[in-house]
Amino acid sequence: MSDGDAVATWIEARVTGLTKERADGPDRNSSCGPNLQRRFYIAKGSFADPSKENPLSLVGILTGELLGRGYHDEVVDNLDLWEDHTSVAVLVNPEARLTFILFARADSTPNVVIIGKTECYPRAG
Repeated sequence: MSDGDAVATWIEARVTGLTKERADGPDRNSSCGPNLQRRFYIAKGSFADPSKENPLSLVGILTGELLGRGYHDEVVDNLDLWEDHTSVAVLVNPEARLTFILFARADSTPNVVIIGKTECYPRAG
């Protein structure tokens, strides 16, 4: 089992109702210029047992996984990270031109949201 599979298994054991959505078409409302597009991926769900889960721990494990795959931390305002039992991380892979935003919170549902997005790239054909 790869590290990625182990993390995915860890998340699926702790998050219920995990939905994974991939935008089929490019985001037409993005800030990309003419003849450029951007793609998004969103996964979200709720803690299976909120009394045993910790947003900081979940985001920390996901961050570690992405750092191990060549992503780099982006600076996020630390005051926002700790507000209302919330943990946020933004990681970028400049070579792959991908950004992941990891978000977990203890109170409202869904508790976990993972957003992946590409940089703007030329539209095909």
